[in-house]
Amino acid sequence: MLLSQMPPASIVNNAETFQEMLAHLKTQPDIAIDTESNSLYVYQERVCLIQISTAENDYLIDTLVLPGLDELAPLFANPAIQKVFHAGDYDLATLKRDYGFEFINVFDTMLAATALAEPSIGLAALLEKNLGVVMEKKYQRADWGKRPLSSEMLLYAQSDSHYLLDLRDILIKKLKDANRLDSVLEDSAAVARITLPMKEIEENIWKVRGAQDLNPMSLSLLKQLNHFREDLARQRDVPPFKVFSDRVMTEIASTQPHFQEELGLLPSLSPRFIKRYGSQIMKVIQEWRKNPIPVKARKNNRPSDRELKLRDKLSNWRKAIGAKEKVPSNVVLPRDLLELIANHDPATKEELEIVMRDYPYRYRRYGHQIFNVIKRRSQ
Repeated sequence: MLLSQMPPASIVNNAETFQEMLAHLKTQPDIAIDTESNSLYVYQERVCLIQISTAENDYLIDTLVLPGLDELAPLFANPAIQKVFHAGDYDLATLKRDYGFEFINVFDTMLAATALAEPSIGLAALLEKNLGVVMEKKYQRADWGKRPLSSEMLLYAQSDSHYLLDLRDILIKKLKDANRLDSVLEDSAAVARITLPMKEIEENIWKVRGAQDLNPMSLSLLKQLNHFREDLARQRDVPPFKVFSDRVMTEIASTQPHFQEELGLLPSLSPRFIKRYGSQIMKVIQEWRKNPIPVKARKNNRPSDRELKLRDKLSNWRKAIGAKEKVPSNVVLPRDLLELIANHDPATKEELEIVMRDYPYRYRRYGHQIFNVIKRRSQ
């Protein structure tokens, strides 16, 4: 099946088309949602396009021209309307950040494919296997912030949501046959509930690859170099990695050169880089030497030894059950739930049921075994 066979999408880019879309969506039992952002092209990314599909229509919402999307909030929070995503955690995080939306009644087709032990859980693979649709991949890293969007980009965006409802229906039938539908509904609800709004860009040297391997003085210089890079990125409105790499900064921070000529000895610094940034880098280093401010130690949120031991026990148990039931171990017990149980270390079955209150299917199916794991550990 070709993408060109899809019916034309409705472009939502003014108040009239937005209200027409809302009127239709409010009558639907389910909608499919996807988003496109511009994270590879700007300093602070944002959602640039929202795709929403129903059984009859596809809508492409141009978020860069509409003044606000507040009227979508009641729709997304309506428990009577199911919202279908594929690998929805990123979409949820960005929509929560940019608009403060809340999502209730979510179904994630990637989680469904995982529960069915599908060998490939990407959207393209699932659509080709289940619907015979061959997806176009060339626009996965496109700049969705540019306008106008080409007809090919719009077609690509439409395809990401157009087939999701049909795919969900096929996967639900398979899940019912495998007695796994309830677990996918639990996991989908958990993703919608625990996914936090994506953070705005912030300076954090612990996000610099290799920072954890540096000594205190090198970390102090790294902080100043990172601040310099962030300033340049903000001024140019590009992601920091497009200014220069993490490795460039860690090499400079490690060697702490005294003269610009020393920069040429570092493997990641090209002559072009030194010509463009060399004098500025040396100025940063000179200012740092006058006042090398120590970096605060990284917060240690390491769990207790007791909690880590229980995590290991539960992890080994879920691997064994997963192998027995021929599903990935996180289908048996999601990582977030495993850590929640280990953190609370319930002493009774009643306490375990409270901890697992958002996972009633898991408690019914595995609660007795999980409690036995906890008891064996404490004996």
